[in-house]
Amino acid sequence: MAHLGKAAVFWLAALMAPVAAQAAPVCAGYAQELAGMRESAEALRVGVDYLAPPEDALAARRIEQLEWVERQNAARLAELLDACGWPGPGVGARAAGLAWALAQTASTDLPFQRRLLRHLESAVAHRQAPVLYLAITTDRVALLEERPQLFGTQLRQVDACNWNYYPLDDRKQVELRRKEAGLPPLEDYKRGINDMIVKENCPVPLPEASSSPQ
Repeated sequence: MAHLGKAAVFWLAALMAPVAAQAAPVCAGYAQELAGMRESAEALRVGVDYLAPPEDALAARRIEQLEWVERQNAARLAELLDACGWPGPGVGARAAGLAWALAQTASTDLPFQRRLLRHLESAVAHRQAPVLYLAITTDRVALLEERPQLFGTQLRQVDACNWNYYPLDDRKQVELRRKEAGLPPLEDYKRGINDMIVKENCPVPLPEASSSPQ
């Protein structure tokens, strides 16, 4: 490949300068903008019960407003990720958590999740994001693309009293990936999820009998 002449180098630098100039102010206020987006959604989320039908037209309108704000926030987060990358520790102690919380509202948006995955892969490679974020996003993209999940982070309710995994890749390989990512074994994780969920009218499992002699 021929080397670029000085004139071409100067031309490319001039071409990229406006892009860098535009990104700099945006990235300087990255953490503050994330906090503002989170607060705008939380203000509407107060009092919204996703598990019950709206009680009246006002409640239905509130849900519509919240969903609109969440879509706008996800779109803006995608722009910030493209301009500034994943918000690592240098952006602020709360920034990564805010970005992750905002991303949860677009968990079924495949184009957004693919974009998020690309940024998390880079961030984790540079130790700028938790491996757990990458594992969850990897599995979400896999399920949205109708593929088995690789880490086993996504569960669904199979009956009134139990949650179990969406389809998994080879179980042995999943367990290996989980171990490398610092995640607990599949059965331990599933048990924790089921124990955490309130189960009304569900039988309480009996304690395991001791094998030691009495």
